[in-house]
Amino acid sequence: MLQSRIVLRYFLVFLTLIVCVTLTLEAVHPSFAQHSTTKAVTAADFYVPSGIDPWGTTFDSSSNVWLAVPGCDPSPTCNTNTPPGKIEVFNPSTSSWTQTLQLPKGYAQALFLAFDKTGRLWFPAPMSNALEMYNPTYHTFHKWTVPTPNSLPWDVAIDHKGKVWFTEHASNKIGRFDPATHTFTEIATPAPNSMPYGITVDANNNIWFTENNSSVALIANYTSTGQLLEYKIRNTTDSGLTPHLITIDHNGNVWWSEGFAAAIGELNVAQAVPGTNKGVSEYFYSLGCNTCGAHTSGISIDSNGNVWFDDSLQSIFGSFPVNGTGSFSTYNTPTTNSHPHDGLNVDGQNRIWFDEEFANKLAEAV
Repeated sequence: MLQSRIVLRYFLVFLTLIVCVTLTLEAVHPSFAQHSTTKAVTAADFYVPSGIDPWGTTFDSSSNVWLAVPGCDPSPTCNTNTPPGKIEVFNPSTSSWTQTLQLPKGYAQALFLAFDKTGRLWFPAPMSNALEMYNPTYHTFHKWTVPTPNSLPWDVAIDHKGKVWFTEHASNKIGRFDPATHTFTEIATPAPNSMPYGITVDANNNIWFTENNSSVALIANYTSTGQLLEYKIRNTTDSGLTPHLITIDHNGNVWWSEGFAAAIGELNVAQAVPGTNKGVSEYFYSLGCNTCGAHTSGISIDSNGNVWFDDSLQSIFGSFPVNGTGSFSTYNTPTTNSHPHDGLNVDGQNRIWFDEEFANKLAEAV
């Protein structure tokens, strides 16, 4: 009996010791399980089959990536002798290029692309001052001249009623095209040198766009009721602050890339007051190359609560938590010095796609 008690006592001591060690390990390493399931970001890139200087991206209903390949590096225009350019189609499931569209004679290079709900592909053509469209069903191209001459139609977005919106980078306006009536409407900004750049649509069908000139540096909202509201990013202008592309997060807040400021910005719409910078936050990331400069341009948001961006001069892409807390994660592009630019977009499977303009590649990060 005594021997049995001794054995039982030792067993209980041993069991207690195991429990204590386990609890201690969990206290020292509380996130062990989380780290063990965390996946790293991996990236690969794919040579564009023809043409040079890939730019904007978009996705069709089958998750194929459509890539504008203008064949020139617009600054902001291309040489008049440059051919019309191409649009390439990439299938992520097979990692292969499936289609090359050569723009016809008389058309001009596409930079940004957007599909409407009927599957038509729209793209402003700054070099021909036109809005152009490709209909995949009939394999036909169409174009309409923008009313203001030399307006440099730039970025494009489709609203919930099927209207096509675009920025006019040189005429300080935004434009709206009605595909049903083939008519344009243009809205001018108060500033005569605002240089509108990126454009997007929120859930309430309000149009948001950036005013890219560093001496203006505003975020603008053309509401669904026809009001033009503008918001300061800072109370003082800064030569490095050139807001580029713009997007909306899942809470309805507005995000944009800040060009030469090495930052991304956010407008909390609930706190915003027109004419002020209330509700604005700027988030700056560290530069890996202090002598290269910075140029933050592409921006998009995934469904996991991350804002993704790229920097063409640093040749990096990265993410930041959409809740505004936490730190930046940045990654080198698959090809060094590849100049990722305005073509960053996140698809429905949270794959990050961006152009590597000077490497003539399309990149994918997972």
